[in-house]
Amino acid sequence: MNDSNSILKALKALEAEALDAIKTVSETDDLERLRITYMGRKEGSLSVLLRELSTLDSSERPAIGAEVNRVKDIIQNALKEKKSELTPADLIADSIEDLTLPGRFRWMGGIHPVNQVIDEIWQIFRGLGFTRVRGPEVDDEWYNFEALNTPLDHPAADEQDTIYLNIPSPEYLTSPLLRSHTSPVQIRVMESYEPPIRILAPGMVYRRDTSDATHTPAFAQIEGLVIDEGITFLDFKATLAEFARRFWGPDTKIRFRPSFFPFTEPSAEVDVKRQLTMRDGTKVESDWIEIMGAGMVDPNVLENVGYDAERYTGFAFGMGPSRIALLKYGVSDLRLFFENDTRFLAQFSRGPLG
Repeated sequence: MNDSNSILKALKALEAEALDAIKTVSETDDLERLRITYMGRKEGSLSVLLRELSTLDSSERPAIGAEVNRVKDIIQNALKEKKSELTPADLIADSIEDLTLPGRFRWMGGIHPVNQVIDEIWQIFRGLGFTRVRGPEVDDEWYNFEALNTPLDHPAADEQDTIYLNIPSPEYLTSPLLRSHTSPVQIRVMESYEPPIRILAPGMVYRRDTSDATHTPAFAQIEGLVIDEGITFLDFKATLAEFARRFWGPDTKIRFRPSFFPFTEPSAEVDVKRQLTMRDGTKVESDWIEIMGAGMVDPNVLENVGYDAERYTGFAFGMGPSRIALLKYGVSDLRLFFENDTRFLAQFSRGPLG
């Protein structure tokens, strides 16, 4: 059994040795090595002396234990004070942060360019008195074709063009499919509400298209519908011309070319010719560019939803915001919008993407 006096002498010697070593140290790394030498849990000098307590008589242990704790506190305080005295350069080197690194932007999201175009189009029509609505993306043949005056033997209803779903469907869907345009929304709105109606219906649509520079099998579309008493072709032309000028600029030229759609009569393709400002400041006109299909609502469509076609008239239009985004931003390939390359998308963001 060790003598308590010898342990006390060893503690005093350890205290003096540790304090002298701490006073002379000048580097934080050396200070850490001293801490391990004297205070380390396994091989530290103080830990070795603590293990000697087990060899003492039980009556001597409290006094020796108190002395060990006193020496431990003195060495810990000396280590702490010395660390605070070290030079700032040493403290920086000891930090986990490198203060010489350049600053970084906070990682932020951005609105997709196609969604920016949808929002801009919506704000224009909102100012013209339209209400925004939506409908289901899984619909059936009645809403997608028949109610829109499109017979099921029409080429658009073939499986080569429309994506039919082989899934259990609720009773109200007799032949489930992914809608091929947003026009079914106008049928659902007219079934639920009486005129006057002024709606804008953005949403995703699906077709059996091959992905290329101007096509994709899933894309956004915007449907518009106006129904009321006394709506004429003049209202139709004036509304869409006003939209085109607000979106493309006041100098935009608009033309309506005769066309055919099963659910409108007469029907038209709407083209715009824009004023472009070149880098040198000169202004030139673009070619005629098609931006939407439109027309007066066919009386058969009105009768399919229970409206009196002798009393009510209206017009409808549909446009693809993805293609409008191509024109607006001067992008040549539609696929660039959907490849999720943040280096490309960051060009259209209102804030940094990273």
